[in-house]
Amino acid sequence: MIRKFFGAASVAALLMLSGHATAADAPTVSPKLAKDFSDAQDAKNAKKWPDVIAKVKAIQANPEPKSAYDNYVANAFLMQAYLGLGDQGNLEQPLEVLAASDYEPAAQKPAIYQSLASLNFQSKNYDKAIEFTNKAIALGNSSEDMTQMLASSYYLSNRYKEALAVWQDIVSKAEAAGKKPDEKTLKLIWQTSLQLKDDGTQGKVIEKLVAYYPKPEYWQNAMVSLKTADIHDDRLLLNIYRLKSEVGVLTVGDEYSEMAQIALDQANPGLAQSAMETAIGKKIFTDPRDQDRAQRLLDLAKKQAATDRATLPKDEADAASAPTGDVLVNIGATYMGFGMNDKAVAAISAGIAKGNLKRPNEDYLLLGIAEARMKNNAEAARAFGKVSGDPKYVRLAKLWQLATHTG
Repeated sequence: MIRKFFGAASVAALLMLSGHATAADAPTVSPKLAKDFSDAQDAKNAKKWPDVIAKVKAIQANPEPKSAYDNYVANAFLMQAYLGLGDQGNLEQPLEVLAASDYEPAAQKPAIYQSLASLNFQSKNYDKAIEFTNKAIALGNSSEDMTQMLASSYYLSNRYKEALAVWQDIVSKAEAAGKKPDEKTLKLIWQTSLQLKDDGTQGKVIEKLVAYYPKPEYWQNAMVSLKTADIHDDRLLLNIYRLKSEVGVLTVGDEYSEMAQIALDQANPGLAQSAMETAIGKKIFTDPRDQDRAQRLLDLAKKQAATDRATLPKDEADAASAPTGDVLVNIGATYMGFGMNDKAVAAISAGIAKGNLKRPNEDYLLLGIAEARMKNNAEAARAFGKVSGDPKYVRLAKLWQLATHTG
């Protein structure tokens, strides 16, 4: 997942550096070395790169005193020769000389530091990659390639906190600009937060992943905080199964069967029927005995659904006179199980308005789901926002809000 950074762009940036040694307004090389430099220039113009290297090495070995500019020109020739040969292994030393030289135009130095960082990143010298990347950024080269290389270098040198900070900054800037953060960067934040055992960051980044890239694999991770094995509240469990079904991660036959059975126990046969029809349609059950049990559960759900559909209007009228709103909310949940979301919204809202509720968190959660299915996003967000207190319900409401795009 960590990117490779030294490529055609870096080479092109370096090739743009050619010509500094012969610029019209540049100082001159030492007179006693002028002929040798001229020979090196001729070899460069002819692209005879081994000859360029040989002539420059001869200049460097010459005992004649050399100026700082002589050293600069010699290394500029070496850089161009090594680039011409595709010899990245020998590029670093002349590049470092050019980067440190006062003769190198300031506008070129960010490209040099970028290339130095790339070379060191490729050779897994991450400390130097970090050093040169930071220098490039300080000089104004704050491109995403630079910041990604910095974060990757921190990560690969086990400096996870620094890597996390850089990647989080990249995401924050993208969001501030109204852009969708890069999926790979979000995954790297997730991976880094796992290394740091940073549960808070894990929770936030997985929410971003499901919001921007709602793939089943991300939803599976998002659901980890709601382990069904630890849930002993059937009403909460049913709503977790609802969410898993909504986002496409309800894949286990036992979960479908449990969802259907709980729905039947809560007088919601429409939901039970829908769950079993989905499971059977997806061929979730492969063992003949499981298939038989699933079919019996579906048949029971269908029978109860037929009865309940006929009596729902009368049941709703009776519920209106109940002393609390719980019965109306249950009627609304039943309507939602049949896909009658408009009636669900009306009944649940009336139940909440009546008050004296036993389970207000579940009631607001159900209202949010029904509103979202009616595409009433603002109303759904308000309903989900009223879930409070119980951390599992609060977490579930947040995930439902992400799933229904009401954030």
